[in-house]
Amino acid sequence: MNPSLIAFFSALACSAIFAPIVALIARRFGVVDRPDGQRKLHARIVPLAGGPTVLISLFIGLGATLWVHPTLLPTYADIRFLMLLGVAGGLIVVLGIMDDKISLRGRQKLFGQFFAAVIMIPSGIAIRKIQVFGIPIEFGDFSSIVTVLWILGAINALNLIDGVDGLASTIGIVLSLSVAGVTVIIGGRPDGLIISLALAGALTGFLFFNFPPARMFLGDSGSMLIGLVVGCVALKCSFKQYAAMALVMPTAIWAIPIFDVAMAIVRRRLTGRSIYSTDRGHLHHCLVRRGHSESRLLLVVGSLCGLTGLGAVAAAAFNNEMLAVLGVATALAILVATRSFGAAELTLLTNRVRRFAGSLFRTPQGIRPVLHDEQVQLHGKQEWHQLWRTLTEFAERFEMDEVELLVNIPSVGEDYYASWRSTSKVEQQDAWHSEIPLIIDGHRVGHIKVLGGCGKGSICEWMSDLIGGLRPFETQLIELIGEVHEKYAPRKSPSLSESGSLQQPQQATA
Repeated sequence: MNPSLIAFFSALACSAIFAPIVALIARRFGVVDRPDGQRKLHARIVPLAGGPTVLISLFIGLGATLWVHPTLLPTYADIRFLMLLGVAGGLIVVLGIMDDKISLRGRQKLFGQFFAAVIMIPSGIAIRKIQVFGIPIEFGDFSSIVTVLWILGAINALNLIDGVDGLASTIGIVLSLSVAGVTVIIGGRPDGLIISLALAGALTGFLFFNFPPARMFLGDSGSMLIGLVVGCVALKCSFKQYAAMALVMPTAIWAIPIFDVAMAIVRRRLTGRSIYSTDRGHLHHCLVRRGHSESRLLLVVGSLCGLTGLGAVAAAAFNNEMLAVLGVATALAILVATRSFGAAELTLLTNRVRRFAGSLFRTPQGIRPVLHDEQVQLHGKQEWHQLWRTLTEFAERFEMDEVELLVNIPSVGEDYYASWRSTSKVEQQDAWHSEIPLIIDGHRVGHIKVLGGCGKGSICEWMSDLIGGLRPFETQLIELIGEVHEKYAPRKSPSLSESGSLQQPQQATA
């Protein structure tokens, strides 16, 4: 029997058998996803069974294939790759289970992912030399660093995009089949082919339980495992013996998850948030807000990943990397042009680049010219611009140098960012800055950041006037949040803090 078929169907059968067993164990030990009414909006507790199920099924499928075809891995290097992948995969699954169980901090997860990526370095997939459109680039002593960064990116790309029933499983299947297709065409080593197909089979079996409405979730252990395996196999299958790696094809296969991660970084960093912060601005969140059902969302995202994957396969078949670029450009253009995803983030990035370029040539005019006044409705439909106008009037009245507003209410899909800046006559060391959190029912939903110089006279009187000047803003904010809650969560009463007022800023010297 064909080894590819053995790998796929044996892994599929194992996944279908083991998933209910792993789910029972997950419930027993409390490895479950509980709805919280903020980010996790599903209706019931769901076991997180994906990681162990996929890992077990993957290696049983590989074992069955090698048992029937014992000469399939002819060299020690192939066996070493498989063994190290098993060790790294086991570490990632344990890390994901710990995160699902006790919610690890972002840096703790990153350290575990880094260690798993380092384990794969001796496997032979170190990126020492690449070719981009025929141009060779050698990394020399930095090859290990580049390889680790690639694997980290692959792990987190799938982890971040996993937010809808069956989505990460569907994307994983499409990516695995795309890697398998490229492997067959370029004549890659057989281990990459059977690993890709075994993973596709394991995910297909798990999708029976993960398809919406899901009875089991992949969890962080499952989504990170997919990223690790596909990321490593994509590298291995893109090498020809003694040749440089063609980076365009694996990048094209990963284009949609990479774009989602890139936009998340842009959105969070340019609005003053940590890249580890959570929001509901990912691709799947945006498509849900546009009215797509979960099953149709899987079709849309799967089709886009399929388009970029076909571009990579075509590039390998016709030895023309521009076909991969064309596939990626078409998929991303569809998302941005239809404003389904990425348009707001690209607007943020464009505005920031334009302001930076303008600052290099700007000649100040007037007494206090406004350098920029930017508003971006990232997501949602609430009218926040009137609130912003009140805040900028406050900033002008108190001769602030900078003011920034972020409103992020994930449970109702509202995400708004605005920033204002004027010329300053205050020396940096004499400026003060403060961040005022906006709190609703104990949850932080945004902030105000202000920067300026101290007023004349008594500092206590000046600070008292400053806080008093925010009263109109606070009144409007309470009214707007009341409208949001009346529309989406009528049982909750709006409040900015336990006392129902803005928390006072702390003065700080820059």
